[in-house]
Amino acid sequence: MVLSLLAVTAPVLVIIALGYIWTRFEMPFDNATIGSLVLRVGTPCLIFSTLTQAEIALGEMGVMVASAVLVIAASAALGALVLVLSGLPLHTYLLVAMHGNSGNMGLPLAAMIFGVDGLALGIAYFTVVAISQNTLGHVISAGRLDLRSFLGQPVLYASVVTVVVLVSGFAVPQWIARTTELLGGMVIPAMLLLLGVALSHLKVADLRLAAAMSLMRFGAGAIAAIALILALGLRGPEAGVVWVMATMPAAVVNVIFAERYGRDPERVAGTIVVSTVGTLAGLPLIVWAAMRLAA
Repeated sequence: MVLSLLAVTAPVLVIIALGYIWTRFEMPFDNATIGSLVLRVGTPCLIFSTLTQAEIALGEMGVMVASAVLVIAASAALGALVLVLSGLPLHTYLLVAMHGNSGNMGLPLAAMIFGVDGLALGIAYFTVVAISQNTLGHVISAGRLDLRSFLGQPVLYASVVTVVVLVSGFAVPQWIARTTELLGGMVIPAMLLLLGVALSHLKVADLRLAAAMSLMRFGAGAIAAIALILALGLRGPEAGVVWVMATMPAAVVNVIFAERYGRDPERVAGTIVVSTVGTLAGLPLIVWAAMRLAA
C-alpha cells in the first residue's frame, strides 16, 4: 500500500516542487505563455483526445457531470452557511468553498490513481468546474455575468465537439487523434509546474483566516462528495474520482477574480497557499481514501 501511495503522490509532488524551485532560483519561466497554451490549446485537445479514445460510456460521463454540478451546489450551500455565521463576505470567500483546484491537481491525481479511465472521468468533472468558474465566478465576485468570458472558453467548444463525436459515432481520423493526443499530453505536467510557480509568488496575509477558509474548502468538498457517493451509490473509479476532485484545495483562479474585482486578494491568496500546502501534506490520506472508496 505504501508503494502504491508513493507511486501516485511522488510524481505530483516532485513536479510541483520543480515549478516552485525553478521560480525561486529566478530561472526564466513565461507563466503567461505557458498558461495560455495550456488553457487554449492543451486542455481542449486533452478533453477531445481522452474522451473520444477512452472506453467509457456516455452514461458514465453524464454521472460525472451531474456529480460535479451537485458537489459544487452542495459546497456552495455549506460554504455560504459557514460564511454567513462567521460574518465574512460571500463575494470574497464563497468561490473558495465552491471551486477546488480540479485542474492543476485533480486531473493529475485522477490519472495517476485510476489511469486513462480515471482521467476521462476527471475531465468530465473538470469541464463543469471550468464552466462554473467562468460563469458563477464572475457573478459572485462582480455581481454580474461576463458573457464574453463565458463564450470565450475553449473547453466549452471542445466539450460540444466531443459530445457530438461520441453521440454520432463519428470515426476520428488517425491524424487528428494523434495530434490532439500529443498536444493534450502537455497539460498535466504543465499544470503541476504552473501550480508550483503560483505557490512561489503567493503570500499568506492572515494565517488564521487562511487556515479557517482552507478547512471550509476541504470540509465542504468532503461532506458533499461522501453524501453524493452514498446517495447515488457510486462505485469504482467514479466514486474515487468524485472524492479526489471534490477535496482539492482552493483553485488558483480564485485569486484572479479577487484581484480583478477588488475582493481582498491578499487574503484569498493566503487561503490558496495554506489549502494547497495542507492538501499536499495530506495527499497520501486523500489518495488512500480514493482507493478505498473505489474498492
